[in-house]
Amino acid sequence: IDKVDEILDSFLDNFHDEPTVVQLQLLTGIVKLFLKKPQQTQDMVSKVLKFATEESNNHDIRDRGYIYWRLLSTNPEATKH
Repeated sequence: IDKVDEILDSFLDNFHDEPTVVQLQLLTGIVKLFLKKPQQTQDMVSKVLKFATEESNNHDIRDRGYIYWRLLSTNPEATKH
């Protein structure tokens, strides 16, 4: 998809207003994009992980955010596989 980082970033502006299923998909999509383009999406992945782990009241979103955070901080190369 062309300009996927710009598209996802535009949804990130309203992350807290999106339904839970959209928030979960944004979280997953941005983490996947980060694994493909780490230099270009570092700020975006940091932002979505902060939203998910520190600002979300939903347990599922918070748990998935912590899982991704742990995977990315311990071994990002293994996370790709």
